[in-house]
Amino acid sequence: MLRRSLAAAALLTAAALAPAAPAAAGTDCRPVGTAGLADLAPGDSTLGLSALKPATVDLPPQIHLRGTTGTFNRRWSFVLRDGLVYVKEAAKRGGWREMVLPGCLAGHVTGISVDDDEMVAVDESHRIYTMDHALNAPWAWNWTYRYGAPLWLGEGNTVPYGTDRWTWSVLSLGEDKVWRDTAGNDHPVGLAKVSHVFALNEDGSRITYVDPWLPADHSYEMATPLRGRFQARALSTAASTSFVVNRYGDMYTRLYDFDISGSDKVFFSYSYEDQRGAAVPKIQLPAPDWIHQPKIPGQVTDRISIHKTGTGSDARELRVEGKDHGRTGYWKKALTATEWTFEPTDEPVTGRTLQNTPEDRSDDTLAAPSPYRYTGAIGDVTAEVGPFAVAVEATPLVLRAGGEELRLTLHTVDGLRQSVQSPGLTSSPRLFYGTIEVPRAVLDRLDSYGPELRAFVRDRLGADRFTGTDVRVTDETMTFDRLGVTLRG
Repeated sequence: MLRRSLAAAALLTAAALAPAAPAAAGTDCRPVGTAGLADLAPGDSTLGLSALKPATVDLPPQIHLRGTTGTFNRRWSFVLRDGLVYVKEAAKRGGWREMVLPGCLAGHVTGISVDDDEMVAVDESHRIYTMDHALNAPWAWNWTYRYGAPLWLGEGNTVPYGTDRWTWSVLSLGEDKVWRDTAGNDHPVGLAKVSHVFALNEDGSRITYVDPWLPADHSYEMATPLRGRFQARALSTAASTSFVVNRYGDMYTRLYDFDISGSDKVFFSYSYEDQRGAAVPKIQLPAPDWIHQPKIPGQVTDRISIHKTGTGSDARELRVEGKDHGRTGYWKKALTATEWTFEPTDEPVTGRTLQNTPEDRSDDTLAAPSPYRYTGAIGDVTAEVGPFAVAVEATPLVLRAGGEELRLTLHTVDGLRQSVQSPGLTSSPRLFYGTIEVPRAVLDRLDSYGPELRAFVRDRLGADRFTGTDVRVTDETMTFDRLGVTLRG
């Protein structure tokens, strides 16, 4: 995904071939490459590899975990040393060669990450550069500093938070084919893929993602587990599946990106109504939630990794650096497997050791809840929403009248926008696509409620389980467009 139109792809192709004025990144970097277009047909060719200089620095024989100093895809392994990037065939031990980098990057690379057919490198200012055709032979590789709206042609972006805890993710038709929603329906990945940089903030409770087709800001977020309060020590993402761990070795995974979330209404159809068994199913909302992974029965560090292993959204392998009976290596398992196995490497452990307790301690690493709550009168009914957080998709909506209380759910996903938005909530309204859900049990016994609550559900919500409405939120107000109502903080 993104399932963007062929016309958009044609526009991107034309822009890639057109001359462009040099930007701040430097005249020795191509302003526009082929990143964002469908990949060339991948093959086994190594054309151009032999032209690269053999590495003259000491490098590991193999890269086992994806990170920002060493990373891999199905075809190649890459490693970062002293601002330079080296490459070898992933299936072979050793054989490293020095990559040819644009002049503005050579000697200045501080982080790398590859997934599928694209690699991202960042420099000292955390600026993002993208290399395309990373599943193909070196002759096809090309770089661009373009990033952001429109169509990956923006003036560039940076990794959020200035962190080194970031990762690159690509979901593609060529490699993944399909992904599965919460109704169990498989949806084809679009021609233009979906590519994100995901980044973890300082206390590990916020994950921000930047998509090269979206505005060049840091406004889009994915909630961490436990309603965005889980504090992760590390993050790894591949093919839109994120993997996090806290200081006690509690691990979660989640399939999530801009399109899966429900935000891309221009190209996709979504529904909160049950799509199981539908002849032409829409994408089921809400998006898949975090899945709590089983504990590892041994020593582990915060070096975690996820990579794709085949087609479909379950084709992923998790790896965690650690020890077993004194030997160093990594623990591994398939995404849906229930048990971990240990793969010894006898290489030095470089991550920070975690307190991997046998019991679940996810609740021991929680950030403070969101401070935003909104209340107001809707006729004879008092409504309260909160705590509300930008990245949390489901928030309690409580109605009170005549001494009774009715608990509904407000579903929100970030709206599609092409202009820059500040992170979080500010005095400027932020658009969310909203849906008010009335529990089926409430509808079944609606006549048992008092006249005020009964009238609200019947008259304002049409006695429907799901009522769509745009929701505009600031740090002081929440406005429901369809209801014509504003609540205040």
